[in-house]
Amino acid sequence: MSNVIRMPGRSQWDFRQKCVFRNRPVQIRGEDGKLGSYPCIVLYEEETDIPVYYTGLERYLCHLARGQVLDEKTLYARAYAVCHFLNYVLRKTDIRFLHDCTLETIRGFLKEARRKPDGEDYNRDTWQRYRDYLMDFLILYREYSGEALPFRYSGDELRSTIIPKDEQKHRKVMVTCTASLHLKAPKTTHRKNRILVDGYLELLLYEAKKHEPDVALGIALGAYAGLREGEVVNVSFGAVRMLRKGFGLTAGIEIDLTRDAPFFAGWDGKTDPGSIKKYRKQRVYHDFTETVAGLLEEHTASMAARGLDTGDKAPVFVNRQGSPMTVQTYSDRVKTLFYQWFMPALRATCEKQGTYAEHAAFIDAYEAEYPGAHMFRHWFTMYLLTKAGLTSGEIMRWRGDSSQESMNEYIHENADMIRLFRETSYSFQARILEDAGKEGM
Repeated sequence: MSNVIRMPGRSQWDFRQKCVFRNRPVQIRGEDGKLGSYPCIVLYEEETDIPVYYTGLERYLCHLARGQVLDEKTLYARAYAVCHFLNYVLRKTDIRFLHDCTLETIRGFLKEARRKPDGEDYNRDTWQRYRDYLMDFLILYREYSGEALPFRYSGDELRSTIIPKDEQKHRKVMVTCTASLHLKAPKTTHRKNRILVDGYLELLLYEAKKHEPDVALGIALGAYAGLREGEVVNVSFGAVRMLRKGFGLTAGIEIDLTRDAPFFAGWDGKTDPGSIKKYRKQRVYHDFTETVAGLLEEHTASMAARGLDTGDKAPVFVNRQGSPMTVQTYSDRVKTLFYQWFMPALRATCEKQGTYAEHAAFIDAYEAEYPGAHMFRHWFTMYLLTKAGLTSGEIMRWRGDSSQESMNEYIHENADMIRLFRETSYSFQARILEDAGKEGM
């Protein structure tokens, strides 16, 4: 049966103004037997905090695929966006049934949602992300209930299609994204600096192997397989599988992210251990199989030499005390590597090559703002977009995305970086390593 969402009618207008939709966290036991927090969207009487109506709308928060569960943070962000919309409908309109919302209702909310209660504009990226969350919800709600309820909007009206063209490969790729509804995002924005220029990654890995060898493999898994930071620290030795072909040659590397790490079960540490955002089996992109295989062999040998466990259930990444490395520790060590070793090496090499002016803008940006360990996943995406020449659907599968929204964000917000990556030659990459090697002799 369809889920008919009712709100108090016009005759109950005063009562309606006293109600509010909120996320209520509930504990649900998953298939693995573990309790997890899950948002439940409930209509409350605000003053008394008494629940009036359990909506059941949380089922439409995300695209659910077999073997996939979005992490709690993402689910609650989606639930917050949906509640924000429902409260607009509740307080600013006389709509009683959710399927009576029109495009003008949706547009009116998005227009109002560009500004915070204090009058300042929301961050552009935040507004676009919440817009996408709302559109996903509305499209799914209609898909599940469209045959039973007289909806006043169609799913196609909430989607649009763009066809970016790669001038070098003369190919077009169709990308489905959120419809603009003739609304512009807030002008004020701060786009987080996640840029890692093509040639810089090799230098960063070079410095990591010398000064932070315990995280070098993690950097490679982020850049060459697209793993998120929380997923990197959840990798056990048994989760890494070498795919073989004839004569014992390596055909590929697969990382099993279909379940949470066994070593984090019952974790009671002070910091977040990290989590797998989407359960899946993730392959290293085939251009980098040999590199990752070499780093894995060196990493395993180093841990064994120190007497650390390298069995199937053991963590691949451990801290200096030999305990599983948390996402905070991993991120902190990457940041130390970035500023203590990579940045000085980059400056010295650029000065030696006489190319400092070409790279000054990037160096200044790094000094002003750290790009974060997520820069490796960003690099992976840029590589797939520009060097590998994959379609958007193929890139989504390689990245382990659950929806198109992340790809839309990269294509729309990083057009300048996509162009830069396409034009980047490998000469700088080769020379920077050659000069760095001479410095280390």
